[in-house]
Amino acid sequence: MSKIPESMILQEPISEGISRSWEIYKIHVQSKTEFQDLLIADTAHGTTLFCNNERQSSELSQLAYHEGQVMPALLSMPNLPKTALVIGSSEGVAVQILQKAGVENITHVDIDEECMVACGKYLPYGYTVDEIKKYMSAGSTDSLKVIIGDGKEYIESMLDKNINFDLIVMDIPDEGPKTEGLYDELFWNRVKSVLAPGGAFITQAGNSCLWRCDSLKTAYVRMKKVFHHVTYFEVDEQDWVWLVGHAGEVELSTEQMQEKLASSKYTPRHIDAVSLSRSVIAPKVMRMDDCI
Repeated sequence: MSKIPESMILQEPISEGISRSWEIYKIHVQSKTEFQDLLIADTAHGTTLFCNNERQSSELSQLAYHEGQVMPALLSMPNLPKTALVIGSSEGVAVQILQKAGVENITHVDIDEECMVACGKYLPYGYTVDEIKKYMSAGSTDSLKVIIGDGKEYIESMLDKNINFDLIVMDIPDEGPKTEGLYDELFWNRVKSVLAPGGAFITQAGNSCLWRCDSLKTAYVRMKKVFHHVTYFEVDEQDWVWLVGHAGEVELSTEQMQEKLASSKYTPRHIDAVSLSRSVIAPKVMRMDDCI
C-alpha cells in the first residue's frame, strides 16, 4: 500500500503530551453534528467510530469494550435487573447485550440522533437504521425504547416522576469539558436516587496504566463517597476500566460472580471465570494510594 497522506492520519490524544496515530484508509462519513465532530472510517481495526478525534469503538475491539460496559454490573448485582437505563452508547451494542442477558425492559437515551443514525448505517455492529426508527417510535409497553435527549436531564425527569431502574449504564466519552457534570458526585447522587433498592450504576472510568490513571483514581474515590460499595472491573483485551456503584448492601464475592457468569444467558467472548478473578483486582498503583 502506498504511503498514507498526512491528511489521512488522525491524531488521537490519549494523555498529556501523548497521542496515537490512526491511518485512515477510507472515510464513510465525516460531519459536525450539533454535539460533536463525527468520523466513521476504515482503519487497521476495521470500521471505526471517532467522536471529537477520540476512538469510541472499532470493529476489532468493540465487543470486548461493550461486554465490559455491561457484564461487570450484571455479574456483581445480587439479581438480574428487570429494568435498565442506558445513557449514551450510540452504537447500541450495550443494549443488545442486555437484551441477550435477559433484561426485560430497557430505555436507551442518547443525545445525538445524527450520530446514532450514522452508526446504524455504517458500522457492521450494533443497531441498524431500521431498528433505530422502530425503537424511537415504540409505545410505552415495548421492551426497548430509544429516546433522543440529554441523559442528565432525563435522570432529573425520573426524579420528578419517582421512576426507578434496577440498572443504569453510562457509556459516554471520557470526563472532560464535553461531559461536564456527568462524572461528579452531585450527578452520581441523583443517579443513585433513581436506582431501585439493590440497584447498580456502571460507568467507564478511565485507564489503569501508570501514566493515565489519575482520572480513574479520582472516579473511584468519588464513587465510594456516593455508593454503598464499588466493584472494580477491567477487561484484559482492551484498555478501559469500569466501576460499578451499588445502592444495596449485598456485596458478592468473586466466587459468586463466577457462578453468575456460568449461569448467564449471555456468554461473553472476552470474560471467563479465570479472567474474572483478576479483573476485579485493581493494580498496585491504585491500591498503594489507598484508592481501593
